[in-house]
Amino acid sequence: MKKILILFFVLSLAFSQAFAQYGDQFANRGFEEWANFGSSSSSYEPVHWHSTMSASGTFSGFLSKQIEASSQVRTGSAGQKSVRIWPNSVLGVTANGNLTNGRMNAGSMSATGSGNYNYTQRSDERFNTPMNVCPDSISVWVCFRSASASQNAQIHAAVHGDADYKFLANGTEEPEDKLVATAMTEFQRTAQAGGDMIWRRISVPFQKNGPCNDVKYLLFTITTNATPGQGSTDDDMFIDDILLIYNPSLQTALLPSLQYEAGETMTVSFTMTGTMSAENLNAAPNQIIAQLSDSQGGFSNPTELGRVVANQSGSMVVTLPDNAEGNHYRVRVVSTNYPMIASDNGADIWIRNSHSVNEMTQPNCNVFPNPVTDVLHVVSSEKILSLSIYNANGMLVFSNETTEKSFDLPIDGLAKGVYFVKITTESGIIVKKVTVW
Repeated sequence: MKKILILFFVLSLAFSQAFAQYGDQFANRGFEEWANFGSSSSSYEPVHWHSTMSASGTFSGFLSKQIEASSQVRTGSAGQKSVRIWPNSVLGVTANGNLTNGRMNAGSMSATGSGNYNYTQRSDERFNTPMNVCPDSISVWVCFRSASASQNAQIHAAVHGDADYKFLANGTEEPEDKLVATAMTEFQRTAQAGGDMIWRRISVPFQKNGPCNDVKYLLFTITTNATPGQGSTDDDMFIDDILLIYNPSLQTALLPSLQYEAGETMTVSFTMTGTMSAENLNAAPNQIIAQLSDSQGGFSNPTELGRVVANQSGSMVVTLPDNAEGNHYRVRVVSTNYPMIASDNGADIWIRNSHSVNEMTQPNCNVFPNPVTDVLHVVSSEKILSLSIYNANGMLVFSNETTEKSFDLPIDGLAKGVYFVKITTESGIIVKKVTVW
């Protein structure tokens, strides 16, 4: 039994890591978990998602079940369930099928009455979704089967500040001064009422159109009709795999060294943010590719050094080509799923080729003292054409040109740590590692 539990834990951990997404996300966004929010066996709703069975308000007792778990899932889904909602007639008024991460309130017998609304309820964690940053868009899979080809369903989401924010049935929102951003769209049916299960992925961008910048919560609603009280009781909608999208970015990290031998291994690190591979999009795994420039730093025909599958920051160990030689190489990374080309590593790389370099032509240079505390002395057997110093992250911190054979450099302005001194003469380049105390 213990082995079974351990295996289940390992598989669950692997599953969660494989579909880990950047940024704040909805809980239970695949609608796999359900809980009873009432006193009857028909009061089940998906955990963190709500409809009529958990509604508040004077007329909530008149509402009937308009939500259920379904085994119909979109093609490619990793889950086993979706959620189905549908309209119903309540005392002669059509109550649209409604799903929200907040809470419904039934406070009016008029379909557009101001007492009817969906809202963030901050006092109960079941009915709110805390946020730290504003997403760039929201995506969801829907199968909307309707008797009408002209009446649209609706998605409505709002990032808002610290308030019990409301989507009122009359089309207004409040409090207006707490709005940060809105994502809203209407969409037509994907099939006729009772017809085939035709799924569609809808993506809606957030527009930062509110007076508030203090991101605290996100309120989301999807309904079978954009107009309260409209639509047919024959309509229904299936919803699956909802995801908040954050625009991705990719950066090449600084290299641990700027001096290498041809054929030597190099660690290329990269920083990635945002949604590189949306888990609700059927796409091949994203790959990060490390590229080497030509000997002059150009990437018109780069050499691929290696690649890894990644949706977040990481690194890879690559091998430099055996025929590489020069002192102006650069490295960069590119991505595949959301095609991006990162800037290069930011400093020239010297690749020395011991197979083609005559050791007798290399200048004889001495850098002392090492470690150094005040003044660094550089002495060469040849005239020094240029001298550059890079920190341990590969950033240039000093550069100077000269024609002398010796050079004294005050280093009192440098922070303690490891540095690389690049000395260029007429016959070659020498890189020395020094420690500043």
